[in-house]
Amino acid sequence: MKKIFVLGIDGATPEKIFDEWLDELPNIKKIMEQGCYAKLNSTIPPLSVTAWTSITTGKKPAEHGIFEYLYKDDKIPGKMNITSSLNVKEKRIWEIASEQGKKVVSCFVPLTWPVKPYKGILIGGPPALIESKKFAYPKEIEREIEDICKGHFQIDVKFFRNMTKKDISKIIKKVTQMHLDIMKYLIKNKDWNLFFGVITGSDRMNHSFWRYCDPQHRKYDPNSEFRETLKNYYKFLDKEFGKIIKILDENTLIILLSDHGFTRMHTRINLSDWLIKEKYLVLKEDIVINHTMKLEYDMINWKKTKAFAIGAYDGQIYINLKGRDPFGIVEDRDYDSLIYELERKIKEIKGDDGNILNTKTFKKKNYFKGKYENLAPDIVIYFDNLHYGCNTSLIGNKNLWSPQTAMGSDDATHSQKGIFIMNKSKQKGNIGEIDILDVAPTILNGLNIKISEELKGKIIK
Repeated sequence: MKKIFVLGIDGATPEKIFDEWLDELPNIKKIMEQGCYAKLNSTIPPLSVTAWTSITTGKKPAEHGIFEYLYKDDKIPGKMNITSSLNVKEKRIWEIASEQGKKVVSCFVPLTWPVKPYKGILIGGPPALIESKKFAYPKEIEREIEDICKGHFQIDVKFFRNMTKKDISKIIKKVTQMHLDIMKYLIKNKDWNLFFGVITGSDRMNHSFWRYCDPQHRKYDPNSEFRETLKNYYKFLDKEFGKIIKILDENTLIILLSDHGFTRMHTRINLSDWLIKEKYLVLKEDIVINHTMKLEYDMINWKKTKAFAIGAYDGQIYINLKGRDPFGIVEDRDYDSLIYELERKIKEIKGDDGNILNTKTFKKKNYFKGKYENLAPDIVIYFDNLHYGCNTSLIGNKNLWSPQTAMGSDDATHSQKGIFIMNKSKQKGNIGEIDILDVAPTILNGLNIKISEELKGKIIK
């Protein structure tokens, strides 16, 4: 029976992997030369939890319901809860494959914690609130992993934004090596038809070291001691990938992909401050803003608030709609005009250098149609096409621009295009671009599994 090995590298970018660094990544280059490769068009928005859920369900965000790391509470106005695997209601490809009698291993895929039992092996991926309990299924796999890691297993590197650059590089490489060792152990010691693993440390490294390898970044320093750090991490991944290739059966179909790419982020727009200034977001009268502070939902006067926002890279605006939201005040007849007004004003926001930004907006009515469209934000915003991020968690900032959120600061953000490489294909070389929804049907087709009509992606043969 055919085997398919899928390795995800979170945030791997075509400009670096296919072009600038390719000659220094010999194992990735070898796979590209054996088959086909393409740029992968990610989800709107191109967030890891959203994109990996689309990859593994074969469905767009409005059909699986994941739009952000947070989701809106149904009962408490403005309250946002942390998204987890419990929010994913659609079947993942490993669940579909196992139901068809295939043996499956899934490792570290984002938004798989807490782990959901199925007829296979699953190790949870970030975000995880409690890493030390129930991170794998079945239970005996958890014990095997603890033995490999000598009791020091980690799903993720939390709070990396608060570390020194040297510590970030050292610790993320250590955790990545741990994850790779676990994958190699499972590849060699377990029976499988589909193996789906994801490296998430690459995302954290991209956020931390992108500006040192991007000459167009305003903070670029060609003489920095970290100018080779990100490339060296990918060279380390390539070397480990080569070790994995050697233990795979030569007939194995290998797919290497990312969920989105990366690009420079110069600063952020303080969107919650802007909504307050424009009187769309109204705070309670006893709230005094005389310094930078975290915005909490119970600080908001919902009887006067028309809109609020979340997001750190893209901005996501929710209208406080009457009949839909607790204490909603915006009448349904006023919804479209309010959306238009917000779009127009948002596109007039200038950068901190005084220039007009290339801002793009995506309205719910146009982009989020499906089973879970009620969960979608009303507007998604890419400030300067994502070269400016978004701060919605801190208010009381001195001006409209700052790099900081309540979680910390970044010099890089997600971009719309990731990578896709497949070692065995009828088409050879560069096949241009594919859609993120094409991945699931391609994998299921490779396993000779009938593809549901609900999956709209095409098969890459």
